[in-house]
Amino acid sequence: MRLNKRKHFNNIITVLSRWGFSKQGLLNNSKGEWYLFSQILLILLHFIPPYPKIEHTEFATNTFIMIIGLSISIHGLIIVIKAFLDLGENLTPLTYPMNESILIKNKSYKNVRHPIYKGLLFISLGICIFLLSLIHLCLLISLAYILKIKALKEEERLKIKFSEYKKYIKEVPAIIKKIKYLDWRS
Repeated sequence: MRLNKRKHFNNIITVLSRWGFSKQGLLNNSKGEWYLFSQILLILLHFIPPYPKIEHTEFATNTFIMIIGLSISIHGLIIVIKAFLDLGENLTPLTYPMNESILIKNKSYKNVRHPIYKGLLFISLGICIFLLSLIHLCLLISLAYILKIKALKEEERLKIKFSEYKKYIKEVPAIIKKIKYLDWRS
């Protein structure tokens, strides 16, 4: 049993180092580690109870709002899963592409440059609507802010690594088309 635990630990270390994690990076945010941790924290905070808690709404209205929120979150989850699968071996949670990565511009990445972030924002929006919570609205806005910063950092590195990325930026929306803050095509 002890050998299995050691093997699993070594597998985790291998994946983290392949993605670019290092002790030094954790200390100085050299590859965007702090953006990732902020993103994870904001996602986990979505599990807190709603505030203010709305208790006396009409059943039909409440059910309708809950169904809409749940539908938006499920749609976001589908976007995230599809984008993860479409990235395949190129997936990294950090803002630096891996050395052996290739540029993916098809499937989920054909119509939006950061579909994982789009899906995460849809999930957050759905939770906000489902719970009718101001605190979750603040989490959605904070998550949008962190994901935009993280996406901009990723794009700096992708422009360096892939010469065709500059053209891709001009043609494809960043996260959500027609929302200027989330679509900074240049």
